[in-house]
Amino acid sequence: MNDPKRRSGFAGAHDLVEQAEAAIRNLKYMCAACANGDKDAARTALRQAISELEVARAMLRPGVE
Repeated sequence: MNDPKRRSGFAGAHDLVEQAEAAIRNLKYMCAACANGDKDAARTALRQAISELEVARAMLRPGVE
């Protein structure tokens, strides 16, 4: 029997997915910048992607503990 109070997900999962999708967008920008030979734009996009993933990790950590 399923407990109605117990859910398979966790609060904030939608926000976590949004952060990961933002990181994906930044990685795509980085790839485009690399293809165009723009190192500065590639570095900026990579730093932004890393930042988005760090935020996602920080959001996930309280849910795991």
